Amino acid sequence: MNQIKKLAGQTAYYGISSILARVLNFFLLPIWTKRLDMGEYGSASEVYGFVALLLVIYTFGMETAFFRFARKGDLKKVYQSSTTAVGFISLFLSTLIFLNADDLALYLGKEVNPSYVQYIAAILFIDAFIAIPFAMLRLKEKALRFAVIKTTIVSITITLNLLFLVVFPDILAGKYLDFLAPSINKIYEPNMAIGYIFISNLIANLCYFPLLWRELSELRLTIHWPTLKAMVSYAFPLFLMGLAGMFNEQGFTIIFEWAYPVEELLSPTEALGVFSATVKLSVIMMLGIQAFRYAAEPFFFNHADNKEAPELFAKIMHYFFITNVVVLVAVTLNTPLISEIFIQKASFTQALYVLPVLLGAKLFYGVYINLSVWFKIKDKTQYGSYFAGIGAIITLCGNLLLIPILGFLGSALSSLFCYLTMSLLCYLYGKKYFPVPYQFSPLFIHLIIGIALIVAAHQITVASHFIQYGIQIAITLIYAALVFRYEWKHLQYKTQKN
Repeated sequence: MNQIKKLAGQTAYYGISSILARVLNFFLLPIWTKRLDMGEYGSASEVYGFVALLLVIYTFGMETAFFRFARKGDLKKVYQSSTTAVGFISLFLSTLIFLNADDLALYLGKEVNPSYVQYIAAILFIDAFIAIPFAMLRLKEKALRFAVIKTTIVSITITLNLLFLVVFPDILAGKYLDFLAPSINKIYEPNMAIGYIFISNLIANLCYFPLLWRELSELRLTIHWPTLKAMVSYAFPLFLMGLAGMFNEQGFTIIFEWAYPVEELLSPTEALGVFSATVKLSVIMMLGIQAFRYAAEPFFFNHADNKEAPELFAKIMHYFFITNVVVLVAVTLNTPLISEIFIQKASFTQALYVLPVLLGAKLFYGVYINLSVWFKIKDKTQYGSYFAGIGAIITLCGNLLLIPILGFLGSALSSLFCYLTMSLLCYLYGKKYFPVPYQFSPLFIHLIIGIALIVAAHQITVASHFIQYGIQIAITLIYAALVFRYEWKHLQYKTQKN
């Protein structure tokens, strides 16, 4: 139990940065949905979908390989070899993107200027280059320093977005601080709203270098080839797994415009913008999952040889699942209130009805993260590639087949089917190589109760929005309190029994 408390504590630290990074989406969502039209927001979502996929290529699975080899090998050689390799690969790929910006911008659509593509090339290089130094922080369990740096970058990004998308346009419109208008006119271009999203990201990313100077100063750009060869061999299946996994998460941004019926009232790009806004709200489920992943990966490796590891991992799955069912219920019950706060135009709320399905997909993504521990600690990473590849096929085929028929719901269901299938396959194969005594029956009972509560609560309607919101919040709090009270008593009973 002490080990679980330690993991929970580290998850809390990582959660500060992870939650703030995701909260960035919520702070920016009302700005973007108010200041951008649906087509512009759809184009920005598509660009960042490609960025997410490319970042996997840039780092090619070396983060997890770093944890694996740092635990048993020469830490200095592992750190320098992996960071140097990622740095050179990233520089090469970003140079290609930078030099071919004109052609890439044409492919991405009329809203995307070639200069935006060049900004993205620089953003990708920095994100990839600092990946291993951040992994070093996680390996040394410097969760607080990790959180402080991430929080600082998030704060800078938010501030710059506010300046470029809100403050400067309002000053030029004469709403306040008129005396600054002549100076702002010299440096600000009002017609490149999407461009300032990327500029904000780039400036914030540049701040990583002074903040990570301690870790970067220990770096020498050298490669120990036997170490790197072993790491690449281990990482290659993880790279394929990561690429397929990121496609499962972001693939809709690439497929949606191609699959969405052109005869609908919304254009495909506008529909992508609307759906992306709902996907951003589902990120609430990802807050804890992302924090958990940062803490759990080194934690699982460090405890892999413990004879009590299977029982420990089963307990972690239990509390993880129940916590996220509570989150699913809370977000679903309070969707009207959440959307009213974070989505500023009614036109962006047309896909909110699929939010519960998207939350369910995120829940089973978290389940998969728990289940996947076996092939990482047993050096069977090829299985991760198989599972993620099957998931990518489901994502691709599901979106292509279901979006033309079901629209937004088709894409959401594709995501849910993807992670359900991956979780099931991972569990079935894992029983052979690293059996863990997971107790699924109580977990599904919690899920069924949560779904039943959602259905029942939606039958309660009152004329006043404020009273409706109050009822939904009260139901959420009572439900969460009852769940955690029951689990706490159950835990105490088992502890006394043992």
